[in-house]
Amino acid sequence: MKVRRRKKTHRSKRATAPAPPPPDLTTEIEQSVEARDKLEAEAARFKAASSQSKSAFLRSFAGEMSAVVIDANCALHRFAAWQAQEARATQAADAIYQLSAMFKERVEWFKSNSKGEAAAALLRIIERLTAERDKAGADKNAIDKRIERLRAEQESLGAASPSDTPRPPKDKAEPQRPIKAKIQPRSRGEI
Repeated sequence: MKVRRRKKTHRSKRATAPAPPPPDLTTEIEQSVEARDKLEAEAARFKAASSQSKSAFLRSFAGEMSAVVIDANCALHRFAAWQAQEARATQAADAIYQLSAMFKERVEWFKSNSKGEAAAALLRIIERLTAERDKAGADKNAIDKRIERLRAEQESLGAASPSDTPRPPKDKAEPQRPIKAKIQPRSRGEI
């Protein structure tokens, strides 16, 4: 019995996977709010770490000096390495601050132009955080604070989404009948 083998198909090296479909507006707003909050938290962490950096470097350098004799070249290299590390940290912090500002602006734009979708996105995040809060090992205080901020933000939008707010009933006026025009008889001989 002869076994048939499938012919291998070769994909082009330039072939790429199809782009995922764009998220719906509510999901896009939800992702933007999440990114904004994560960047704000990271910026706060960077700010706290940068204030500790100089004293940590000096403490470490003083410890080395007490254990080993350090010459000027060694001190220069160590100081240059610390300055380079500080420059990279400063660049990273600047990038985080700029991205955070961009996402804050984006979320505010969504909140002013798509209030219903923004409220729905905030509600999704609150529901997810509420579920996470009940899991073991969760930082309940931090999650509660974040939920509180998101609820205040949701309330500032002016309540729930448009689908949740009742609409006033339409006035049912009697439909107007079309006006009938009197048809004039044609006079003979006209075409």
